[in-house]
Amino acid sequence: MDFAKVIIKFLGLKDVVIEDVKQFEKDLRAEVTLRQNRFSCFCPTCGSELKGFHQWDLKELKAPPMGIYQVKIKFYQPRGDCAVCEGTRMCWVPWLHPRFKSMTCAFAEHAGRLMEEITCEAVGRILNCDAMLLWQLDQWRMELMLTRMRLPKDLDVSLLSADEVHFRTLKIENRKGLWAKRHKPEFITNLVCFEEGKVLFNAMGRGSKSLEDCLKVLSPGQKMAVEKFAVDMHDPFISVVKKELPNAEVCVDRFHVIQLGNDAFDKVRRHEFKKARASNNEFVHDMLMPHRRFILVAKEKDLSKAEGKMLEKLRTVNKEIHTAMLLVEQLHKAMDKTTVKSFRESLKTFYQVIRESKLKPFLAFAKTIRKYRPQIEAYIKSRLTTAVSEGLNNKIKTLKRMGYGYTNPISFRRKILQRCGYLNHLHINTDDFFFTVPKHV
Repeated sequence: MDFAKVIIKFLGLKDVVIEDVKQFEKDLRAEVTLRQNRFSCFCPTCGSELKGFHQWDLKELKAPPMGIYQVKIKFYQPRGDCAVCEGTRMCWVPWLHPRFKSMTCAFAEHAGRLMEEITCEAVGRILNCDAMLLWQLDQWRMELMLTRMRLPKDLDVSLLSADEVHFRTLKIENRKGLWAKRHKPEFITNLVCFEEGKVLFNAMGRGSKSLEDCLKVLSPGQKMAVEKFAVDMHDPFISVVKKELPNAEVCVDRFHVIQLGNDAFDKVRRHEFKKARASNNEFVHDMLMPHRRFILVAKEKDLSKAEGKMLEKLRTVNKEIHTAMLLVEQLHKAMDKTTVKSFRESLKTFYQVIRESKLKPFLAFAKTIRKYRPQIEAYIKSRLTTAVSEGLNNKIKTLKRMGYGYTNPISFRRKILQRCGYLNHLHINTDDFFFTVPKHV
């Protein structure tokens, strides 16, 4: 076996001759000295063969590791005469990266695939490379891969969802008025495939324009194939879905409805908490403390015996809290229904109790339920939720913490597609990147 040819192939090289190999066992690194083969030297401009070599330029390059050894290449690249261009030209080397000239294409792709899973700083420590250089490589690679990204042909888009995730909060410098907002939050909207658990595309903002930009990734046929679309109670998203996806039924899931119900209960709790503090009612005051608000809206099966007895006593001495707790329980029962008919019957009882209680927070909540009742009934029939979107949002937040925050929206959007979508080598074939880079780049 010709080990020189094996080393050349393992390093992703071609048309070179190995002159020397040094091994440093103490540092676990190797140094390979190479020289370009004279019979395979071509002009980078016209592609004709170079002749009459005048000079050999020495370059130190990073190469992918071989086993436990980090590899550095000392490469002699020749200059020759081009008869067509009528001048001296540097020999074209396909495996030498044209943008990041201190590394081979194989090293760049190896580092790029590592950065799909871990941070640039961590890859820099593993490969003994500058983290900022790797960040630039990662951005260049994602930009190139975006031109190749295509959704799978057999992708099931019958169930989709959309949700926004917080990107950053900017401080408003030129505020108008004493009570004007001091900060402006920025969001990124993600279009998610329920069956695959992947982000199909994303866009800045959380308005109708953002979701419209996300839906552009779908073909006309795929838009017609969407049957259910899960969103929160966000009117811009709902209007876009109705406009762009004619066959889709909008679903507002249980989580957001219960969340609004708990918010209404919390407003009642705070009102009664202030009344108890003013009247020096220590028991009610202690039971309605902010840290106990989650116990008050918890299901009975999730409470301990002591907590259950304390809540029964609270119900006895405070009518408003008792009524509010009954309303939360009734809301859970309504959302547990599996048919639209039973849901509507349960909702009638819910509305009746709210009217008799005259609790303002729940009266406002009832108006919201009436407004989005068709979308809630769609959830009752399909049980489609935004759970996948919420799970991906948690992964995206972890990604943001790993990077100690992002300030570049383009970089963050690409990273989301890379970690949570189809912008990676598992879905885009980049095997050719190990040996050369497309000439148009």
